[in-house]
Amino acid sequence: MPGRSQGYIMLWQGGSLWIGRSEATTTPHEHHAIQVSLALEGRARLWDAASADAGLDLAAAIVAPDRAHAFAAEGATVAMIFVEPESVIGRAILQRHGGPGVVTPLDPAHLADLPAGLRAAFSAGDRDAMGRLARQAIDLLAGADATTRRLEPDPRVRRVIRMLATRAEAPPTLTEAAAEVRLSPGRLRHLFIAETGLHYSGYVLWLRLERAVAVFAAGGSLTEAAHAAGFADSAHLSRTFRRMFGLAPSSLQIR
Repeated sequence: MPGRSQGYIMLWQGGSLWIGRSEATTTPHEHHAIQVSLALEGRARLWDAASADAGLDLAAAIVAPDRAHAFAAEGATVAMIFVEPESVIGRAILQRHGGPGVVTPLDPAHLADLPAGLRAAFSAGDRDAMGRLARQAIDLLAGADATTRRLEPDPRVRRVIRMLATRAEAPPTLTEAAAEVRLSPGRLRHLFIAETGLHYSGYVLWLRLERAVAVFAAGGSLTEAAHAAGFADSAHLSRTFRRMFGLAPSSLQIR
């Protein structure tokens, strides 16, 4: 990927925020997440990777899940919020704002003053405010009906989540996790999706990438980050990262 990006990455159950200054163009990539892209300052473009179109300058847009796309920025401050599409929040966002194409322009008015708040929080380096505002943005896009339907997961799912949090470098398989909570693998698979909106394997991968990013951001090498997160080596981590986000982790400068 030509260029570099510098900023912050924050992950939470069912989503994440990537915010920073970018002077880069990604390779075509796709991920199983809804992407809410905001150009907070400067120029940024998104486009369908299957199209000859060079993309549109968009202040705000939604990228459909599992669709190949690319991104370019010219010294812009951008925020990308990823949302799990099977979740109540994700389904509501697609229903209210999604379109038939890969990239759907989003009226910035739907987000009120949240983009300005995100830009200010980024300038101040306030991670707590950035994460809070990002989650407020997706709640606003989903609508009040969706956000009031959030419930605590089933106790068995909560137990699995706690177990995964302590074993990110060597997460239990679905079969092992199911045995811990006395469910069949098939039943846990369906229950996990129903209760969290996430596939078990997708949640595990998010945890591993979160762990790798944390180690890398703390000054560890890519090899150290890969091993801490259970990847075979730095090449394995880089391939996974590039496949999901269109760039190599070495191109990031994470604060």
